[in-house]
Amino acid sequence: MRIELEKLVGGRGNFAHVYQPEELNPIDERVNLAHAAEVEGTIRRTGQAVAVNGHVETRAQVECDRCLKPVQLPVSADFALEYITEADYESSSIAALSEEEMSVSVFDGESIDVDEIVKEQILLAVPARTLCGEDCKGICPECGIDLNTGQCNCAADEVDPRWAALKSLKNSD
Repeated sequence: MRIELEKLVGGRGNFAHVYQPEELNPIDERVNLAHAAEVEGTIRRTGQAVAVNGHVETRAQVECDRCLKPVQLPVSADFALEYITEADYESSSIAALSEEEMSVSVFDGESIDVDEIVKEQILLAVPARTLCGEDCKGICPECGIDLNTGQCNCAADEVDPRWAALKSLKNSD
């Protein structure tokens, strides 16, 4: 969904949309939508800058980082973004970005792409590491069996070759 700035009445407007998973999937290589994503917000143009505020609500699906099972996570994110044109960005002499300037994005001056905002907010809301449960045992690095569902017959006492020299020190005592 694109918001054309010239169509805003008085430089202000509201937006709302429900994205079906197939409209945005895949969000990235590890995150997919599991349910529809609802976004609503306001947009306000002041001079060449545009302020976009809103809220995204959905459920995302990621893989457990230990056993690779799918895990669904609730996503609820508020956002407040500011957009400036490329010309305004280049003319500003910003040497170091302040906390407020971290939410500033560059746009073409004509429209705002809400699809990209929604994808970005979902990615920011999903944790970097996800487990299906605190007690997840993961998968065996040798045979690949899910250790949550059963045991494997792989050698458990195999020593990492990087630590093998230390084993000989322990045995010499």
